[in-house]
Amino acid sequence: MQKQMIEKRGMKESGWRTAYRIFNGIFLALICTIVVLPIWNIIITSLAEDKDVMGGIYLMIPKSVTFKNYARVLQSGYMKGFYNSLLVAAGGTALAMVVTVPLGYALAQKKLVFRKFFMRAVSITLVFEAGIMPFYVLIRNLKLIDSYLSLILPFAVSTFNLIIVKNYMSSIPESLMESARLDGCNDIEALVRIVLPISVPILAAVTLFYFVSFWNRYTEAVMFINSSDKYTLQVMLRALVFQGDGSLGENNVVYDNTKMAVMVLGMLPVLVIYPFVQRYFVTGLMLGSVKE
Repeated sequence: MQKQMIEKRGMKESGWRTAYRIFNGIFLALICTIVVLPIWNIIITSLAEDKDVMGGIYLMIPKSVTFKNYARVLQSGYMKGFYNSLLVAAGGTALAMVVTVPLGYALAQKKLVFRKFFMRAVSITLVFEAGIMPFYVLIRNLKLIDSYLSLILPFAVSTFNLIIVKNYMSSIPESLMESARLDGCNDIEALVRIVLPISVPILAAVTLFYFVSFWNRYTEAVMFINSSDKYTLQVMLRALVFQGDGSLGENNVVYDNTKMAVMVLGMLPVLVIYPFVQRYFVTGLMLGSVKE
């Protein structure tokens, strides 16, 4: 009797698990559809002829394919914004990694003097910030207004990225570090020869985080950049989408296909970089999120 009850209960749990998996699959498919459809619409519209997008038509099936919209964008002033954004993103990411990695390594060392104090000082910035006005005054006093450095230096260290790098490096076996020291390595040599080679997953994830953050920098570009030739692509893209720009259109008209081509240009760097770091992304993020 007891055996039959156990088997019946097992069948009931199996049925609930099957129903859960079906529901979970449908829900995830719905979420993926919601995410993918706008991107698909952007790509299809960017390849459409002008006549196919007149009247604000929402295209899901391509009616025509042309690359003249991309040619129009490549010959316009929006490429200057693209290069400006790329300069900020590449330079900012390089500087951020140079600062974040050694700092995370130092905070991961249990022998560091005042280690808990430094960690609390770093962590408190996740909760409190000075605000926009003190931030602007600081940038102005540093004479960084209308400079690319105003988009790079204040964001050279992300507290979130620093913490996950620190947590990942704290999980490295102490025996490896002791072996390095016995072989005559100092802290810098141990970082370069031992820590960095086995920290590729977290470094790839953090690099992607930093690059996307710098690439999407918009509010600070509006606040600090005054010269139009230094505008990032995000600032120019917003002006194009919400205000229009006759320099790209014929007869002072900019159709949605040209706007979508600029949007594709804005997504391109992240789409190019992500496939190369995707295999490290989840592993690095999960390992780096484990609290010491």
